[in-house]
Amino acid sequence: MLFKIKNLIINDNKENNMKKIALFIGIIVFLMVNAGFCAEVTVRVPEGNTYPPFFIQDEKGKWNGLSIELVEALLKEAGYTPNYKSLPFARAITYMQEGKIDMMLNMTITDERKAFINFIGPQLDETIVLVVRKDSDFTITSLDDLKKLPKPIGVERGRVYGKAFEEKRAADEALKSRLSEVTEVDSNEKLLESGRISGFLGYGYNTFYQIKTNPLYKNFKAHPFVISQDWVYFGFSKKSIPADQLQKFQEAFDRAKQKGVFEAVRQKYLVP
Repeated sequence: MLFKIKNLIINDNKENNMKKIALFIGIIVFLMVNAGFCAEVTVRVPEGNTYPPFFIQDEKGKWNGLSIELVEALLKEAGYTPNYKSLPFARAITYMQEGKIDMMLNMTITDERKAFINFIGPQLDETIVLVVRKDSDFTITSLDDLKKLPKPIGVERGRVYGKAFEEKRAADEALKSRLSEVTEVDSNEKLLESGRISGFLGYGYNTFYQIKTNPLYKNFKAHPFVISQDWVYFGFSKKSIPADQLQKFQEAFDRAKQKGVFEAVRQKYLVP
């Protein structure tokens, strides 16, 4: 009888100890998650490995570049780590709607995107330029002059080219009809080189980097007329990032901005 009672006491103690251990582990996990430790955020990066100077992937697969440094500064301040996922831009937009990825970078705010994306920022300034051949002499002083060019203007499907241009595109069917959409990397460069388009729209940081480093751009230049100039933002999926987590990212952004972290990164990539 004493043996049975002793066994019951021992088993009861084991059960209590297991419950205490489970409770302790649960508390630790809760604290780590709420502090952001070891938590990952899925961040979209471009398909094709590189979009310099925003996204640059080295031979070992590590991501670098302007946008990468900015998002890693934000996530570090919030206590998170990035999990980079390569996707075409248009598919990434769909994934943001479905909550299959958490973040997109360099995002222009639009009414359509506000329905499924929360924006924090600004992240960096974005100037849109018209890339043309060096031997061209187009006179452009307004967006209306784009309609007078002899051949279409290349744009990438799903891309937003600044508030001024997008408002004009939405309201002006004549301009919209002059735009030629592509989906593949380097398509516009090849079309311009072969003379099938008058030019294509590009992002300032990227365009000047490409003109300096990319053989595809050896015969190209940026037209001095500025198409549009805006700020772009960090975009968070409303489907996968709840309000309390979003607040943590906003607070982290405010702290990093106050410390001058983002401006220090941008200064490294300034172009003429």
